[in-house]
Amino acid sequence: MSMPFAARLKNRDFPVALEITPPQKALTKVLLRRATLLGGAAQAVNVIQRPGRQSSLDASLDLRAAGIEPAWHLVTRGSSRAELHADLQRAREGGIPQVLCILGDHAAESGPDTPTIREAVTLAREYLPGAIVGATLNQYGRDQAAALRNLLPKLHAGASYIQTQPVFGLQALEPYARVVERDAPDTRIVAMAMPLLTLDAAERIEARIGIGLPAELKHILAAGDQEAAWGAFTATLRELAKCPFIDGVAIMTFEMDPPLEVGQRIVQSLVAAGVSKD
Repeated sequence: MSMPFAARLKNRDFPVALEITPPQKALTKVLLRRATLLGGAAQAVNVIQRPGRQSSLDASLDLRAAGIEPAWHLVTRGSSRAELHADLQRAREGGIPQVLCILGDHAAESGPDTPTIREAVTLAREYLPGAIVGATLNQYGRDQAAALRNLLPKLHAGASYIQTQPVFGLQALEPYARVVERDAPDTRIVAMAMPLLTLDAAERIEARIGIGLPAELKHILAAGDQEAAWGAFTATLRELAKCPFIDGVAIMTFEMDPPLEVGQRIVQSLVAAGVSKD
């Protein structure tokens, strides 16, 4: 049996997670198909919280029951403290091993009773003492000082790892990693990686996270060269695996329900980059 994600992350053994969107209803077959896209190459499955879909917690509990290690996305936006306590109690009873505390990007009104991310991290530590607790970082934010003022209190509250936005080069992330290494040296950094296979997908990602992708990558995608596009993804994985301040990777796909062939190609890239074994 492979070592769990948390243990590999603690040991700096470069674990792999897969990020998925749960189905609209509690459809176990669909959930498991998405969660097993990478087979044994992924040690954990991040479950996104989206309105109108099975909740991340419900899906995480279903995955846990199926023997798959989930990472529950605990979203605070629009939630009350009572709701947070109730969810954490369910997570504890279900043995959830990993939780990522995030604000959430859905439209919901927060009020005086909405917990902060720092508070959510603290409570997750109390309710789930054996779990690993994470926080997110947008390394593309325009105000680095403000981003650090937002991030560091979460780490001091007990978040043991950071998950980034998709990485297409290390330049934006490195300044944050240096501060984290200085101020919270035990914190691990999990970089998001995303294979982009079409120029349309690339332009949508640029618009979504507000960045300009490398010109070389866009040139490859504009030419429609699929093999070169996969090669670029493999090169990104190799760069992440060799980087001294990156401790793991979370794979995100552009498609919500990608075909099996995409999963197979991602695994091939992980193997070629030295992240996973055959």
